[in-house]
Amino acid sequence: MRKMSAAAAVAVFAGISLLGPVPGASAAAAATCADNYESARAGYMYAYNGANCEGQLGLAVGNDQNWGDSASSFQGSDANRASSVLNMGRYSEVKFFQFPTGFSGFNAHICLTRAEGYASNLSDDYFMNDPIFGSANNSISAHIWVDRTSCTAYAV
Repeated sequence: MRKMSAAAAVAVFAGISLLGPVPGASAAAAATCADNYESARAGYMYAYNGANCEGQLGLAVGNDQNWGDSASSFQGSDANRASSVLNMGRYSEVKFFQFPTGFSGFNAHICLTRAEGYASNLSDDYFMNDPIFGSANNSISAHIWVDRTSCTAYAV
């Protein structure tokens, strides 16, 4: 076995330091919706500002028919900011609306079943019953809990 000279050892360590820190085996992986689903409280739905269930906007056990008001779980600036959602609710489905439910006659919506669990990126999900089928990303303004028959054809 050869011994490394002190000058060679310094050169190796200097080269490594130029590359930057090496991630350790214990470095935490980025959180995912699956991680959040595992730790979600039973009976609640969650909405997140970012994709992959990052940046929680809020959670709700009941209906919130206007995320932009100050009356329920979601308030003020929460409207039109969700990019991912999670359903750990006690009902089978949660129906998300593009507009507050009392505001629009056509009530463009998407649904998320309890069996699906979550939608990790709403940018590829589109509202049904909307004349232009807009993207659900950053467009949810209300939600209600419904039974499975209310959303069969409109799941996320």
